[in-house]
Amino acid sequence: MKNVKKMMGVLAVTAVAVLGTAAGAEQVTPATVQGTPTSETIHIKKGEAYTLEVKDLVRIAVGDPETAGISESDKTKKKDTTGVLITGLEAGETTLLTWTKNGTRKAYKIVIQG
Repeated sequence: MKNVKKMMGVLAVTAVAVLGTAAGAEQVTPATVQGTPTSETIHIKKGEAYTLEVKDLVRIAVGDPETAGISESDKTKKKDTTGVLITGLEAGETTLLTWTKNGTRKAYKIVIQG
């Protein structure tokens, strides 16, 4: 149990300002992530990038910003859709959380291959 608490204490989440949302840091606890099933696994090679399109995006967070870089992208042409640019920084795994205007939260497993 100590190891689980220690691991969860290490899980820091960086919130990225999207669509005028105030920027800030957020700590994700097991209770926050628990109950949010991973909707998709995204595989990216280290040094490469992938654009995830999210309709009505209002907030985003990544579990380990040293593994995957997250930024807003304008590479989408769909109305009310934001591109989330995910860049592979270091080999490993992390979780990306997205929230939309209607309150829906989705979790994505991000796998960076070395």
